[in-house]
Amino acid sequence: MNTVASSISLRLPERVKNDTRRYRTNLSRFLKGIFSEADFTAYRKTMGIYEQRQSGWYMVRVRIGAGMASTAQLTRIAELSCRFGRGVLHVTTRQDIQIHDVKIEDTANLLEELQDAGLCTRGGGGDTVRNVTSCPRSGVCPDEKFDVRPFAIAVAEYLLASSSSYALPRKFKIAFSGCGLDCSLGSVTDVGFFAHVENDAAGFSVYAGGGLGANPAMGIKIEDFVHSDEILEVVESLKQIFDREGDRTNRREARLRYVVSRVGREKFIELYHQQRKELSGKVPKIDLKSCRCEPENIVESTGENESEPNVMPEKRKGFYTVEIKLHLGQITAEELMSVCELAEKFAAGDIRTSQTQNLLITSVAKENVNTILEKINSLESTEKSGAKFVTCTGAGVCRLGLCNSRALVNDVMELFEKKNIDASKLPLIRVSGCPNSCANHQIAALSFQGRIKRVDGEPKEFYDCFVNGNAGEGNVKFAERIGTFAAKDIPDILTKWCKDGRQPDLTVDI
Repeated sequence: MNTVASSISLRLPERVKNDTRRYRTNLSRFLKGIFSEADFTAYRKTMGIYEQRQSGWYMVRVRIGAGMASTAQLTRIAELSCRFGRGVLHVTTRQDIQIHDVKIEDTANLLEELQDAGLCTRGGGGDTVRNVTSCPRSGVCPDEKFDVRPFAIAVAEYLLASSSSYALPRKFKIAFSGCGLDCSLGSVTDVGFFAHVENDAAGFSVYAGGGLGANPAMGIKIEDFVHSDEILEVVESLKQIFDREGDRTNRREARLRYVVSRVGREKFIELYHQQRKELSGKVPKIDLKSCRCEPENIVESTGENESEPNVMPEKRKGFYTVEIKLHLGQITAEELMSVCELAEKFAAGDIRTSQTQNLLITSVAKENVNTILEKINSLESTEKSGAKFVTCTGAGVCRLGLCNSRALVNDVMELFEKKNIDASKLPLIRVSGCPNSCANHQIAALSFQGRIKRVDGEPKEFYDCFVNGNAGEGNVKFAERIGTFAAKDIPDILTKWCKDGRQPDLTVDI
């Protein structure tokens, strides 16, 4: 059996289209009081719709398969955010795009108009298979073994068409990395694929049971090398194990990593191979030619370098990727449309979303690089200080957030600007407003995790500070906590760090 992967763009299965059309009926039943609040809440989450902290306002999470969207699709998202939201888009650490401040009454119209543009929110939340991610520079990165995007898209299309993908014990995340550097964070994901080439054949090593948040875990290797056309069998086997073995009685321990912990590494690998044996011949294979990723398409690095930090050389000599570093992962609808115009006029019309909450324009000819840089540097949404932050939406938006992570970053940037601080000396800083690690703070060189402490009987925002974390294939180091500090003190701490060029003494809690 064969299934044909699309040409590096997510095609919506009929099931997803039908589910989107059905949402209008269920929304109407809810608004009429026929569908209970509790039941509708669980249902709408699987459709990628979450209530914000401000009661009555909702966030809609749009899946961006493998971080790839056409300029037409992004322009449409921007237009819809103006009609149904407040005209500001948020790029997530799983390459999705969120539209905020939407009224529940408008969500059916929004979902249907997104679908008309070939986009969906299905599986954007709840106990579902979430967006299948890939390295944001897949296809153009000189370091990759081969382009992993088509495989990520093929997996997403296969899983979106399956009813069992929407009733799992908890969320289920999958990531594809083109090399061991792990830009897609597959080493700390439920299922992580790493590209390899053996005997001129394209394939993947596979890791399972990784994850961040409470009790973080590095994925365990379950395959040294699996041929690339067999990956749907791998994914289906792991999904069925999770569906069967995941703890449905305790949501706190319902992720795949808890299954690994409970049964043990060796037993889990045994379960996996048993499941694959049972599914042998029953799961479609990926058509490699339709994926356009046969081994002969592998291109060696050009060895070119570029001094501009936002510019990265690509495989093809004379072409570059230009990164648009967004402040807090946000961009206005008007500026997103401007970025789309730039990609159409001065590049190949190729825009990616990244795990660091930025946008990338790829296939930019060398003679057009400076023109694009001048244009994006004039955008209000871009980060100008040289500082590099990744942050969740925080307590200002998220109902689970303990601390306002975005407010903290704004306070830091305000002090940097006031004191004319060169923030380029700092590493990428990840800030999560709670222990859930939506900003992936547990694998950062420098990061903060929000918590609430009582001071004189009053709840105050504090942050645990972590250092020296990293992720890579088979090489994950979780960051070490070095202290807990009041939110109000962190801007001064980071300012001192920048001025001294080294880590200040943070070993004593404040």
